[in-house]
This record gives sequence, structure tokens and C-alpha cells, in this order.
Amino acid sequence: MKWWKVYALHFLFMWNSRTFEYVSIFLVAKAFPQSLTATSIKGITSTVSGLLFSSAVGNWIDRSQSRLRTLLTTICFNHAAVVVSYICWLSMPVPGEGTTHSESPFSNFQKGIVFGIILLLDIIHDLGAIGNRLSLERDWVPVLVGHITPDINYGLTEVNAVMTRIDLVCKLVAPSLLPMIISAWNSRTGWILVLAVLTAVFWALEVWCARIIARENLELDVPKMPSHDSATEEDLAMEDRYNHLKPGLQSLPQKMYFIFYQDPVVRLRHYFSIPMWPASIASALLQLTVLAYSATLITYLLEIGFSLSSITIARASGAIMALSSTVITPALVGYMRKRLSRNRFSGGQREDKENDEFEGKAVRTVGLWGISCQFTCLIPIVLLLWNLSPKSSEQTTTSPMTREATTYDTSKTASLPPIIPITLFAFLSLSRVGHFMVHLMVQELGQVEIPASQRSTFAGTEQSFNSLFALCHWAATVGWNRPEQFRYLALGSVLVCGLGVGVFAWWEKKPIRREVARYERIAMGDVTPEDD
Repeated sequence: MKWWKVYALHFLFMWNSRTFEYVSIFLVAKAFPQSLTATSIKGITSTVSGLLFSSAVGNWIDRSQSRLRTLLTTICFNHAAVVVSYICWLSMPVPGEGTTHSESPFSNFQKGIVFGIILLLDIIHDLGAIGNRLSLERDWVPVLVGHITPDINYGLTEVNAVMTRIDLVCKLVAPSLLPMIISAWNSRTGWILVLAVLTAVFWALEVWCARIIARENLELDVPKMPSHDSATEEDLAMEDRYNHLKPGLQSLPQKMYFIFYQDPVVRLRHYFSIPMWPASIASALLQLTVLAYSATLITYLLEIGFSLSSITIARASGAIMALSSTVITPALVGYMRKRLSRNRFSGGQREDKENDEFEGKAVRTVGLWGISCQFTCLIPIVLLLWNLSPKSSEQTTTSPMTREATTYDTSKTASLPPIIPITLFAFLSLSRVGHFMVHLMVQELGQVEIPASQRSTFAGTEQSFNSLFALCHWAATVGWNRPEQFRYLALGSVLVCGLGVGVFAWWEKKPIRREVARYERIAMGDVTPEDD
């Protein structure tokens, strides 16, 4: 097994996806100047679609018979949506340069129709991206890695770290090429067509690469082994009842009941039946924090007087710390493996299940270190931001149309000793190490401690919780939208992170049940350690 082929497949998909995400932001801003309405609608639509449909996408992956066909389907839907979306943008009327009046999707009927189609295509793109990630991470990678032991040199930890590193690099570098493409083509039509052609080329390369990998690893193309666990049996029974409903409008209410209520409720119940759900929830809670290099924090820092150049440098340091976490995490897991397995052979040869417990304990411990690191780094950030937050002046309520006045003490920010912003940004960047550490560990736990027939469903439900908490994040910023109120958002962020630490620590201290430590053995045939 040559892992570079898997990494190349992941790189091609993520590069194209990250490029499209950035291009979409740029095109929306150009089509609807002087207004954030279209951008907000697009962001909310993307988040809500992830909330509602991620679990169903994961369930579809688990029920699909062929791993190869499933991955190819996600690639085709995702890239087809991107190409058609570019074509739709070509038909979108664009205001001329120097336009001073604001425009929204509701100000022009033609633009509203085209924008509605683009939103639908964005949903297909997002769900295709979610499906591709779940299929590759939860279906392909565990099969390709095979049985995990404490002595393994290149296992899930290392593979997940490299794939996360690829994602981070694509997220940082891919958008930087857009100005070069735009400058190389004088017309808007020209550079949009170039991006569409590049998407088609990437599409063909990804399909070719996936087929090459599947040809070398037949487990990816042969039908999955049938599972007889209770969750799978319940899913199949529900599917059978759904298929036996009478066609036509008479059974429409029953079908809607299955799709919008019974199926999601059953998947949610299965999610909470998995012993590792507290770790998953603890990781998802981190989506609530505003103390990351997000639009919320950056806008606030600009409001209180921080320069754009200093924030840009800080964001770059945060990206470096995030990348370093993909090196630090495997090293820590390796250290814990050696530490926990020193006495593995004392008193005789230990069983594979005990080896699995060592591996599970190592991953749990490093995950706890990660979320604790993020929580610890957020404490000084909150203390600094609480002191830097502007104070509200006395308010008058003589007119309901009068907006409350706020005094911005920008001189205080400008005259701060250098140690203050350095400390703020240093801890903010360091918190990204802990964030990605716990992300990688929860991902690995989901790959090995969940039955293969439920992995993607569990991960899809986890993604729904991520989207739910992200939506709560934005709702909180709408409710507390003034700069002097940001301190309360920051305080709430550290409290939520502390709650996540408590939940994860409570779960980590629980004994590992033998039936949970199922780092399952998968015959790989021609896959050998030397091939890695």
C-alpha cells in the first residue's frame, strides 16, 4: 500500500473544494455589493443543511455495499455541483464598478432566481464534501490501515494527521491563487471558465486515482460483509417498512413521518448508544467558542483598535500552530503507547484485547491533554479581553430610533505595551494546537471503537451536532452584537470549553469495556509495513 495515492486523492478533492468555497464568497460579494444579506443567507443555508442532512449522508454510506462506488458518487455530486454553479454565476448580473447602493437577492427577480439555484447547488456541494470526508475517513482509511497494535509504526494516528495537514494546507494556500488567476484573465467570464475546466480536470484525476487505489486493494470494491448488530437490523427493518408503503399521495404523510422524524430519531438514539458519545459531544462543544481566528473575533479586534496587519500576522501564527499539531499529536500518541506498553509482556504474553486497551488509553489520554490545553490557553485570553472591552456610555431612550452610543477607547489599545497583544495572540495561537489534538483523537476513536456498520452514521450525527453548535455560535453573536458585550461571549466560550473538558475527563476515567476496545483485525493481503 502506497499511502501517497490516498493523500493525492484527498489533496485533489480538498484543493478543489477549498478553492470553490473561497471563490463563492468573492462572487457573492461582487454580485451583491454594500450588503451582507446574501452572504448571511448562504452561510445559514450551508450550516442548516449540514445540521439536517449530515446524519442521513452518513447512514447512506454505512448502508452502501461498495466503498468505491460510494466515494465516486460523492466526488461526482460535489464536482458536478461546482461546475454547474460556475455556469450559473456566468448568468448572474453583476453591478458595475463604483456602485454605491446596496443590493440583496430580493432586489431583483432574475438575480433572486439564479441565487436560489446557486444555493441549492451549494447544498449539494456541501453534502458531497461531507459524504466524501466520511467515506474516506470512516470507510476507506480503517480498512487500509488494518489491525491496530501498540507496536504499529504507521497507523491511524499518522494517517489522520497527514490528511488533516493536507486539509489545512489547502485551506491556506488554495485561496491565494485566485488573485493570480483573476489577474491573468481580463474578463470575469474567462477566469470563471478556467476554474470550471480545472474542476473538471480534478474530477477526472480523482476518479482515476480512486480506481487505482481500489484495484490495488480489493476490499474497497467488493461488497461489504453483512452486519447483524441491533442498529443495522433496526435500520433494515425500517427501510423494509418504508419500501412496502403504497405508492401515491395516500402514503405521503407516512413517508414524511419516516424521513423527517422516525429516521433521524432512530439515528440519534443509536448515536447516544455508542459508549464514546461523550467524547464526540465534548469535541462538538468547541464549535461554540468565539475565541478562534473567526470572523467574529477578527471584527471585534478591529473594532477596539487592533491593526489589520497585526491580526494577519497572528492568524498566520495560528495556522502554523494548527499545522504543528499534526506533528505533535502522533508524537504524543507514540510516547503514550511506549509508556503504557512497557509492562505489556510482564507476567507472560498479553492478549490482543489488552493491547487494544493500551491503544485506546493512549488515544483517550492525548485527547484529554488536547482539550485541556485549549481550555488552559483560553483563560488568559478571556482575562485580557475582559480588560480591553470598551465601556458603554450612559444611554438615553428619548427615541426608539436612536441607537445606543458606545465609547470606543481606541487610544487605550494603541498605547498598550507590546506584551499585551503578544500574550493575547500567543495564547490564541497555542489554543489551536489543543483544538486539533482533540479533533484528531476523537476522529481516531470513531474509526476504531465503533462497529464498521455504524461509523459513518455516527460521524454524520456528530457533524450535525457541530453544525448545531456553530449555528448557536452565530445566534449568540446576533444577540450580543455590540463590542462592549463581547466580553460575555468570551466568558461563555471559556465556560463551554471547560464543560467540554469536564465531559471528556469524566468519560476518559471510565474503564474501557472489552467489547468497546475493538481495534478490529482486517486482512489486507498485499499490504505490508514495508509498503508504508
